[in-house]
Amino acid sequence: MHELTSGAVAAVVSVGLLAGCSSGAKKGGDAAGESPAPASAKAANESEKSKDKAGPSEKKAEWKDGGRIGDAGAVCEFPVSFEVAKAWKPKGLDAEGAKFLSKWLGHPSFKGACEIDAKPAGMIGYIRVWTSERTDMSPRQALESFVAEEKNVTGKEFSDTKAGDLPAAEVVYEQKSPLLDEPKQEQAFAVTTPKGVTVVHLGGLDSSEHKEMLPAYELAKKTTKLP
Repeated sequence: MHELTSGAVAAVVSVGLLAGCSSGAKKGGDAAGESPAPASAKAANESEKSKDKAGPSEKKAEWKDGGRIGDAGAVCEFPVSFEVAKAWKPKGLDAEGAKFLSKWLGHPSFKGACEIDAKPAGMIGYIRVWTSERTDMSPRQALESFVAEEKNVTGKEFSDTKAGDLPAAEVVYEQKSPLLDEPKQEQAFAVTTPKGVTVVHLGGLDSSEHKEMLPAYELAKKTTKLP
């Protein structure tokens, strides 16, 4: 079901873009007989002015394969940062996308901050980063809350661990899927910072894909640090 989520998000975005393009094309066609060149020049000037006014915090760094995310200005921003495995592709979520993801996957207590797609690396699944502004939860409590919102969970096991040098908690569990004949393995770790909680979750198409993706998850956990 997780894989369907990204497709649904992409579909929503695509529909929005297509609608915008269609509207823009219609307006452009209506105005084509008037003075398209001056209008284009004016738009270009306005665009340049907007770029000049944009502050450093508004500019996102261009993604480089195998880079780090989480820091201010990165493709995805959240309370911690970590390295992304080569060929995996991260995508930040705006407020609307974050709200949609939280509702679709049933996590009202957390906000979707980033989706890291394994497909470019030849696997089917995601590492998803979830956040909460609460600072009064321990990593273990954050994970318990997160897993409580998951559906059809069995065999959950919690443990204390480290994410980089930060105190963390981790959970491994199985989740029944209507698309599979057997439960699939899921895994997540959480850290609490002065800016809130971060949960990093690994979910694949099935347990076989999960196993293939574990090195990327372990890299994220090993390289986690405060920005």
